[in-house]
Amino acid sequence: MAYVIPKDPQVMATKGSLFIVADGMGGHAAGEVASEIAVDTVSTAYYQDDSDEVPVALVRAIKRANAAIHQRAAENMLRNGMGTTCVAAVLRGNMAYIANVGDSRAYLIRGKTVKQISQDHSWVAEQVRAGLLTEDQARTHAQRNVITRSLGTQPDVEIDIFTEPLQEGDSLVLCTDGLSGLITEDELQEIVNRFVPQESVYHLVERANENGGPDNITAIVIRVNEVGVEPPPRQRRPVAVGGPEEDTAILETSLASSAGQAGTRYGNGHSGTFSFSARAVPTLADAAPLAAPALPVSKRRRRGRIFFLNVALLTVVLLALVVGAVYYLVLRQGPDPDQVLAQATTLINRATGELNSDPVRALQDLASAQQSLRSLQGVSLSDAQRTQLASLQRSLTSHAEAALTAYNKRFGITSLPCSSTGVSPINTGSIATRARSLAILQQKGKALLYALGEDSQLYPLMQVNRQYSLQNHLDLDGKVLGVASANDGSQLYLLLARTSQSQGAASVSYELAALQAGQTKAKTVPIDTALTSNGQVPSLIAAWDGDVYVVFSSKQAPNSAQIVDFDRTKLTAKQAPLPISANVVSIAAFPNNQLFLLLGDGSVQSLQYTSGKAQEPVPVPVQVQRPIPSALPVSDQGFTAATPVPTVTVPAQQGPVPLLASNKATLSAGLVNHIPHLYVADSAAHRLLAFTPLGGGSAGGTSDSNSILVQLTGQYTSPGLFASLRSAQPDPSSGTLLYALAQNTASLLNVVAVDTSSSGSCA
Repeated sequence: MAYVIPKDPQVMATKGSLFIVADGMGGHAAGEVASEIAVDTVSTAYYQDDSDEVPVALVRAIKRANAAIHQRAAENMLRNGMGTTCVAAVLRGNMAYIANVGDSRAYLIRGKTVKQISQDHSWVAEQVRAGLLTEDQARTHAQRNVITRSLGTQPDVEIDIFTEPLQEGDSLVLCTDGLSGLITEDELQEIVNRFVPQESVYHLVERANENGGPDNITAIVIRVNEVGVEPPPRQRRPVAVGGPEEDTAILETSLASSAGQAGTRYGNGHSGTFSFSARAVPTLADAAPLAAPALPVSKRRRRGRIFFLNVALLTVVLLALVVGAVYYLVLRQGPDPDQVLAQATTLINRATGELNSDPVRALQDLASAQQSLRSLQGVSLSDAQRTQLASLQRSLTSHAEAALTAYNKRFGITSLPCSSTGVSPINTGSIATRARSLAILQQKGKALLYALGEDSQLYPLMQVNRQYSLQNHLDLDGKVLGVASANDGSQLYLLLARTSQSQGAASVSYELAALQAGQTKAKTVPIDTALTSNGQVPSLIAAWDGDVYVVFSSKQAPNSAQIVDFDRTKLTAKQAPLPISANVVSIAAFPNNQLFLLLGDGSVQSLQYTSGKAQEPVPVPVQVQRPIPSALPVSDQGFTAATPVPTVTVPAQQGPVPLLASNKATLSAGLVNHIPHLYVADSAAHRLLAFTPLGGGSAGGTSDSNSILVQLTGQYTSPGLFASLRSAQPDPSSGTLLYALAQNTASLLNVVAVDTSSSGSCA
């Protein structure tokens, strides 16, 4: 994050003061590069732009930053897909001009009211604006980190501009989602109004950490002491940012940095120790004795409102420096280095003996040791203490990698990617849609992949040079509501909706279709209108052997549905509909007419499909043989000295427990070595789970059963690859290969091929 306050009154009057926050993404190194390019380019390009129209100059500057990031990414494959959010504010006269791309936010606080000025460019924000999610649901949604717009990921970018009149006493807050996602607007208002800007930043970061703090936290707080008036258009000469005619400061919130390295790098947004570095502004260590620098104002120039606004802004900066210096140099006393180093040594040595016998306890001890060592950030150390600290940090990193590996082996967790994992990005080319689920056909022992697009069309996927591309969609004369693969890979089954006009009124009819490998035309059969006469429409589909199962449901009555068994060959109903009282969000089929249902509360239930009996069967809970250990949020391959050591709690209960997932998970099924497998793609937990019925055969499940018991055969996890996990389908030709459609942390959509032949380590 950075700000520019021009000293030249003419520049101040025509261009105002600039404040900017950027949140990088695409891996630690790439994200840091993208955010640094953003703040540097925008800060420079805005003041060099010839236009005195703030929105015009600001948009041009941000577009230039977008082009620079995109170009840098193209030059280095390791930074492919890197990008950053950006929120910038220009204060000129009595107006604030806000520009944003991504989910970093700008707030206006006026008295006891808080207003979010910017508009998030994220998937959950779009769902809230469409009325499909509430604000509370969006705050905890599994896909809350999926950004729909960012700088650098595309050659061009759309930028939102907002204007806001200012009043004396107003406060502006620019922040990343690491802050806005964890602090309520009431907390934001209370802290900002209570403290001066620099203090309020510390308390905002502190509160966010108390509320969980899993993400980087970056914020700027601006207090308006006096407002001016908007100037008339006038000629202006360009100035070079960083020169003698303005104050340019780069604020840094880095755990790994130290105050005193002025202007060397931009803040990477880590929460924790807050330091300040600047060009033409001293560091914290020198801040206290400074006097305010004089503005270069001519003696004949009348000291108007712009002059006093300039003085007020500079005064706020210097007060913030002084408060920060007092806070860190006086109020916070550092720990005793020798005591901390001794304590960390004891914890690391103890973890060494626990690696094989108790990796959970080893991780807890290593996390405590890491916390102790990080308390020495900014503390003055002797040469011997610095040497010991470096040695302990290296030892901690190597032991943490070993503990992560031991934990995964102990509990059968495969941390992806492995050497056998195929990660292939999907290139949409000129097709203006993205894939939302996968389907697979088998032709001559080879898997043919299809993608159901967000536009409800079915696209064949072609792989060239480890990259998939969407081909022209199939001509199905209707929207595809759902798609299912036959367990032998011989056919795809589709739910189609066709819209027709009759006497000026639109009507919708539904069809069931079957598509064979190598064909572009599907066989279609109309669905009996009697099945949709009660307002329920086909929504989900699954298939196994000779049966195709369709769930009919209604948004108006989500807790009521009916399931119809269709004949695979004739595509006509085999039995009467089976009514159930449940909100079904995903379905998978097993042999012998057994179904698995994922319900809206995240529970998985089983149902033996039989119809026409005096008493209809009801779903029964699916239980897993023993509790499923939590996957770790980081792999041993991705662990570095800067990575927090994760800690977990393994459930003490050893008996069967209900199988639970998020309500955004999806179910699928396949056959491995003649044994049916149930797969759960759980986006919220960033993992794929594989289960088999206990005993190896088809699980039972009728109204006479209390529950169905399954056992976990594999857990495949990756917070990076599976940042958003959309669907998974087994490859019927290989039996052990699982294709997942997932969005990674760089917001790229990939097809991930997972080898499930081994569990607990990379083969």
